[in-house]
Amino acid sequence: MNGNDYQRNQTDASRAIQKSETTMNKQNESTEDLFAVCARNFDKIRGDVEKTIPHYLQAFTSFEQEYLTTWNNFVHAAIAIQQQYATKLGINVQSPQTTTSTIDSITDQVIKVRNIQTKLIQTAFDASRQQIKTINDNVNVYTDLNQTVANTWSSIWKTQN
Repeated sequence: MNGNDYQRNQTDASRAIQKSETTMNKQNESTEDLFAVCARNFDKIRGDVEKTIPHYLQAFTSFEQEYLTTWNNFVHAAIAIQQQYATKLGINVQSPQTTTSTIDSITDQVIKVRNIQTKLIQTAFDASRQQIKTINDNVNVYTDLNQTVANTWSSIWKTQN
């Protein structure tokens, strides 16, 4: 046997020992029910989500308030600057009653549409919440049904094997 063969045999022997040690370590490793692991990790994620939702809601509310403030300031600033230009240029800004009434009517209609939209959105949220509640209420029924199916299949499987 030459030096290369000796080295190759030593390397092969080392690999076999390492593989054996790895197998023994895996056999000595403790085990845990996979479903318990899944449930535990789901509970961790759900807990994290539950903690972050109030932060999201607060961030959204703060963003919304800042947006509305900016919108308000922008529109009033635009009206003020246009009013200044009109005054400096001597433009008559008086409008006939029919124009004013039309603008007021359009504004009232926009508000009515927004109120209808708000009611539709609220109704959609209420219906969705009710559907989720119904699913939640029926989880036990679905679980019992699945348990019955699993028991039936397992009994058939056991009798055939």
